[in-house]
Amino acid sequence: MVKVYSINECPWCKKVKAYLNQKGVEFQEVNVEEDEAGLADMIKLSNQRNVPVIEINDDFVIGFDR
Repeated sequence: MVKVYSINECPWCKKVKAYLNQKGVEFQEVNVEEDEAGLADMIKLSNQRNVPVIEINDDFVIGFDR
């Protein structure tokens, strides 16, 4: 399972979602601007408020780099 924590006007968030779509990877998007519980989950996972955070099988990546 892949989960992408993002905000509305984040160019890197848009890039990671486009990349995952291009590769045919299914993911769940959590908009942390609109979802307080999602924000809390992201901070608990990564100890950061920076986006995007990509959660993959109980591990995570901050930012986007192919």
